[in-house]
Amino acid sequence: REREREYTGHSRPLHTMEELRREARRLEHALDSAMVQFGRLDLSEPGSSGAFEARAEEIEGMLQNLQDVNDQLSRQASSATGSAASTMHVLQRHREILHDFMQEFSKTKHNLKLADERQQLLSSVREDIIEHRSSARSATDTLLRERNAIHNSDRAINEILGQAESAKFNLNSQRTVFYNVGSKLGLLSDIAPKINNLISSIGRRKSRDKLIMGLVVGGCTSLFLLYSMSQ
Repeated sequence: REREREYTGHSRPLHTMEELRREARRLEHALDSAMVQFGRLDLSEPGSSGAFEARAEEIEGMLQNLQDVNDQLSRQASSATGSAASTMHVLQRHREILHDFMQEFSKTKHNLKLADERQQLLSSVREDIIEHRSSARSATDTLLRERNAIHNSDRAINEILGQAESAKFNLNSQRTVFYNVGSKLGLLSDIAPKINNLISSIGRRKSRDKLIMGLVVGGCTSLFLLYSMSQ
């Protein structure tokens, strides 16, 4: 009894054929609206998975309710008297509607699951692509950093080599200056003895000239004195 009230949505069991038919039409109308909303679900939206499960469970319950009402209609039709053909036609129509709803629900549910799986696959592929791009970007950044480090090292080495070349040039220039100074000093050392000899010769000549001058002066003085005395 409790299960029957749950399926039909009534607080009391349905007994008459008319009550069952009204309940069947109510459930069919509710199912039609629920199926439209179910088919419009967008599983790509956040939280849509929970809405999908809740809506599917709701429709399954409504289908079960309609199935139970149809079963009750079938039992009522079996025990009814008069206009059996009309009653069976109505019952058959409700069964066909239930069958169509079940097929449509199964198809829509299957398509939504496929769409959800496809969306999840696309999301996974998109995440893999993003991760790959991020890894590639990270690898590129690493290569760029390494290239910059190598470039900086090359530049530092070139600067050191330039400084070494400059120092080498300066040393060669200093060596040339020292060589020239050494050559001049050597030349002076060669000339110095000659200068000394020349100075010595000049000194000796001056001494000799002084001696001769003294002798001449002395002789002249002696002659002058002798001449004076003879007068």
